[in-house]
Amino acid sequence: MSFIDKMKDAKNVYDNVKKAQKEIEKILVEGQAGGGSVKVTVKGNHQVVDIQIDDEVKLGDSKVLNDLIIAACNDAMNKLDNEIKSKMGGLMNIPPGFKLPF
Repeated sequence: MSFIDKMKDAKNVYDNVKKAQKEIEKILVEGQAGGGSVKVTVKGNHQVVDIQIDDEVKLGDSKVLNDLIIAACNDAMNKLDNEIKSKMGGLMNIPPGFKLPF
Protein backbone atom coordinates (compact mmCIF):
# COMPACT_ATOMS: atom_id res chain seq x y z
CA MET A 1 0.00 0.00 0.00
CA SER A 2 1.48 3.31 -1.04
CA PHE A 3 1.66 6.46 1.04
CA ILE A 4 -1.09 8.03 -1.11
CA ASP A 5 -3.36 5.03 -0.47
CA LYS A 6 -2.74 5.30 3.26
CA MET A 7 -3.59 9.01 3.18
CA LYS A 8 -6.83 8.25 1.31
CA ASP A 9 -7.72 5.61 3.89
CA ALA A 10 -7.00 8.04 6.73
CA LYS A 11 -9.21 10.67 5.09
CA ASN A 12 -12.01 8.12 4.69
CA VAL A 13 -11.78 7.19 8.37
CA TYR A 14 -11.79 10.87 9.34
CA ASP A 15 -14.83 11.53 7.12
CA ASN A 16 -16.65 8.56 8.64
CA VAL A 17 -15.91 9.74 12.17
CA LYS A 18 -17.19 13.24 11.34
CA LYS A 19 -20.34 11.74 9.81
CA ALA A 20 -20.85 9.57 12.89
CA GLN A 21 -20.42 12.57 15.21
CA LYS A 22 -23.09 14.48 13.29
CA GLU A 23 -25.44 11.51 13.52
CA ILE A 24 -24.78 11.13 17.24
CA GLU A 25 -25.60 14.82 17.83
CA LYS A 26 -29.10 14.14 16.45
CA ILE A 27 -29.85 11.26 18.81
CA LEU A 28 -32.52 11.70 21.48
CA VAL A 29 -33.42 8.78 23.74
CA GLU A 30 -35.93 8.45 26.54
CA GLY A 31 -35.37 6.42 29.66
CA GLN A 32 -38.22 5.42 31.92
CA ALA A 33 -38.81 4.13 35.40
CA GLY A 34 -41.81 3.29 37.52
CA GLY A 35 -43.86 2.12 34.57
CA GLY A 36 -43.33 5.42 32.80
CA SER A 37 -44.10 7.62 35.80
CA VAL A 38 -40.63 9.15 35.45
CA LYS A 39 -39.18 9.85 31.99
CA VAL A 40 -35.77 11.31 31.19
CA THR A 41 -34.72 12.49 27.72
CA VAL A 42 -31.01 12.54 26.87
CA LYS A 43 -29.19 13.91 23.79
CA GLY A 44 -26.36 12.16 21.99
CA ASN A 45 -23.80 14.21 23.93
CA HIS A 46 -25.12 12.71 27.20
CA GLN A 47 -26.88 15.92 28.23
CA VAL A 48 -30.22 15.53 30.01
CA VAL A 49 -32.70 17.76 28.18
CA ASP A 50 -36.00 16.86 29.86
CA ILE A 51 -37.39 15.16 32.93
CA GLN A 52 -41.09 14.38 33.24
CA ILE A 53 -42.53 13.22 36.55
CA ASP A 54 -46.15 12.19 37.12
CA ASP A 55 -47.92 14.23 39.77
CA GLU A 56 -48.64 11.15 41.92
CA VAL A 57 -44.93 10.41 42.17
CA LYS A 58 -44.10 14.05 42.99
CA LEU A 59 -46.43 13.93 45.98
CA GLY A 60 -45.05 10.61 47.24
CA ASP A 61 -41.95 9.62 49.17
CA SER A 62 -38.90 11.65 48.12
CA LYS A 63 -36.62 8.59 48.43
CA VAL A 64 -38.79 6.71 45.94
CA LEU A 65 -38.76 9.72 43.60
CA ASN A 66 -34.98 9.91 43.85
CA ASP A 67 -34.64 6.21 43.02
CA LEU A 68 -37.00 6.53 40.04
CA ILE A 69 -35.10 9.51 38.63
CA ILE A 70 -31.80 7.65 38.95
CA ALA A 71 -33.29 4.55 37.32
CA ALA A 72 -34.76 6.58 34.44
CA CYS A 73 -31.42 8.36 33.89
CA ASN A 74 -29.55 5.05 33.87
CA ASP A 75 -32.08 3.59 31.45
CA ALA A 76 -31.65 6.57 29.12
CA MET A 77 -27.85 6.39 29.27
CA ASN A 78 -27.86 2.65 28.51
CA LYS A 79 -30.16 3.22 25.53
CA LEU A 80 -27.96 6.07 24.34
CA ASP A 81 -24.80 3.98 24.59
CA ASN A 82 -26.43 1.22 22.54
CA GLU A 83 -27.64 3.72 19.94
CA ILE A 84 -24.18 5.31 19.65
CA LYS A 85 -22.50 1.94 19.26
CA SER A 86 -25.03 1.00 16.61
CA LYS A 87 -24.51 4.22 14.64
CA MET A 88 -20.72 4.19 14.97
CA GLY A 89 -20.50 0.55 13.94
CA GLY A 90 -22.70 1.09 10.89
CA LEU A 91 -20.89 4.19 9.70
CA MET A 92 -17.42 2.81 10.28
CA ASN A 93 -18.14 -0.69 8.94
CA ILE A 94 -17.36 -2.36 12.26
CA PRO A 95 -18.44 -6.01 12.28
CA PRO A 96 -21.35 -6.98 14.58
CA GLY A 97 -20.26 -8.11 18.02
CA PHE A 98 -17.07 -6.06 17.93
CA LYS A 99 -16.72 -4.09 21.15
CA LEU A 100 -16.02 -0.39 20.79
CA PRO A 101 -13.82 1.23 23.44
CA PHE A 102 -16.52 3.70 24.55
